[in-house]
Amino acid sequence: MTTSEIQQSTGAVQEQQALDFFAAWGRSFDECCKSFEDLFTENTRWDQRPVPVLTGPRQAIRFLKFARVTMGLNTIEVEIRRIVSNRDVVLVERVDRLRRRDGSLIVAAPVVGVLTFSGGELTHWREYFDSAEFVARSLINLAGHGAGRLVRKLRR
Repeated sequence: MTTSEIQQSTGAVQEQQALDFFAAWGRSFDECCKSFEDLFTENTRWDQRPVPVLTGPRQAIRFLKFARVTMGLNTIEVEIRRIVSNRDVVLVERVDRLRRRDGSLIVAAPVVGVLTFSGGELTHWREYFDSAEFVARSLINLAGHGAGRLVRKLRR
């Protein structure tokens, strides 16, 4: 194998790791958390500003559990728009749809993620999205969902 072929092969393996990681998010909250345990090392840095940088699987899972309590997060349906890799870097353009246990939508947001690997391990994951739009959409959907629940209770 040439150096170029080895690099392409490595990129394909890491692309598949990324695809498997994102696919787990849509199956269940527990599988989503497990995917972070499986892919993250204790030193993996997850940078999704304006959220503070999270390091390691414990901090990442704590963040997910916080989202579960505050927003009712149950699963994240990930639509992959594009995925490309170059050696140890995988770039993923996607739309994340955060859903509650009943399947209702919390928010859908376009995201670009850059996953950097070293020696087959994820070392850094940077996320780029419009945080103001994400918060605004989340608040609108949370308010609408809460109002709907209130109306249903009043009708009983």
